[in-house]
Amino acid sequence: MKEAEQVVASTISFIQATLQHIIVASGILTRTAVVKGIFMTLIQEPWYRGGLVRGLNIPCDTLFSVNRIYRCRAFILTRKETAWMLPEFSCRDLVAVLIKYNEEGVERRLIVFSAYLPYDPEDPPPSKEFEDLVSYCEKENLYLVMECDSNAHHVVRSSTNCNSRGEAVIEFLNNKLGDTKSGK
Repeated sequence: MKEAEQVVASTISFIQATLQHIIVASGILTRTAVVKGIFMTLIQEPWYRGGLVRGLNIPCDTLFSVNRIYRCRAFILTRKETAWMLPEFSCRDLVAVLIKYNEEGVERRLIVFSAYLPYDPEDPPPSKEFEDLVSYCEKENLYLVMECDSNAHHVVRSSTNCNSRGEAVIEFLNNKLGDTKSGK
């Protein structure tokens, strides 16, 4: 167990893809993850057929989602049994997992989440679950890896234009980064 934990700390690799419900995209993601030996695959908008996620033929121990039947839009696939889902921060559009590993004799915890921020909600992004998870990580002093399809446009993120969603995401990130820099 200890050796496996040390391997996790030194070899965590991620790949992220928004598949947009496309069969070919699922195949390309699968091939890339397998060939490169990716540890964790973060997915948004998977391909569904018959009400089930299809086309993700990636060897894994665990597929994390709230409920595959309800057409979730965010998933995490992991190759090892070192991650635990955080249901209190997970919903149809966000799935969060905790990874525990050992680094130089000290147990570390890392939160990873995959999110889809819909383009048509009444409230601007980020979602309440997203905000709650970021606040939890700050409070608990946890590392956080975020991957998401935000459906937001902003020139800071290399878009050619800005939209209100992009402005909201950038404002949220600036506020959080500003708090971190000032030591709050």
